Formats: sequence, C-alpha cells, structure tokens
Amino acid sequence: MNRKEEFIQFILNMGESEGVAWLVTPEEFFDGNDDLGSIGCNISNHPGLDVFQQTIMGLRDLPGVESVWMEITDLEEGEWPFSETVLVFGSVDESLVQEKVTILQPSEVDPHIYATQTKRCPELLNQRCVVVWWD
Repeated sequence: MNRKEEFIQFILNMGESEGVAWLVTPEEFFDGNDDLGSIGCNISNHPGLDVFQQTIMGLRDLPGVESVWMEITDLEEGEWPFSETVLVFGSVDESLVQEKVTILQPSEVDPHIYATQTKRCPELLNQRCVVVWWD
C-alpha cells in the first residue's frame, strides 16, 4: 500500500457519519502529498504545497494556539484527500492568523465555536477556533 492509500484508509477508519468531521494533523495531511489540488485549488498563483505546509504548521507558533487541525472535506477515488479548512484552536487572535496565512490567499479567516462532531477529537466540540477556509 502506498502513502496515499494508507492515508485514505486512516481517514476511513475514523468512520463515516453525516455531520461528523474527519480531522487530521498537518503532518498527516502533507506527508507524501504532491497533489496541488488537495488544498487551495481555486486560488490564483498557488504558492505550492511546501508553502502551505510551512505556513499551516507555523500557525502553532502563534501565541494562544493550542492545536491546529485540518478537516478532510472530500475523498475522490485516485486523488489525495481534499481539505478546504484549517482549524486553529485556542485563544489566538484572528488577526495574527490572518497575517500568517495571507500568502495562502484564504477566502475567509474567522473565529468560530467548533460545532462539528468528530470521533477523533471529541474534546474540540464547542471550543473556540479560528477557521481558515478556501472556496
């Protein structure tokens, strides 16, 4: 089994339920990923996966960040899993997140209370986060 197949199986092992999110760490998402279409596919002048990886992993260094997760939005056969959402949990100021991710051209950077169930991290339900989202 190659890395992509392993990652897809890892995600599927979390189970599939409507209204339940698949959350992965940035390390899990980017390890072996060479598919530009897996994140930020609709932005002009895609900066590349290395820039996405470094920037998203660098969010952990901001004051007030407790954890950073990526939500898998879609699994297409033969493709790397797709994410359009990065979740930055903690008391971090959204303006710091916005400044850090500007190079990634997100559609939105907004604070939220995380209201989606997840089998992997049930403790995140109802926790404050800053959502970074690409249309």
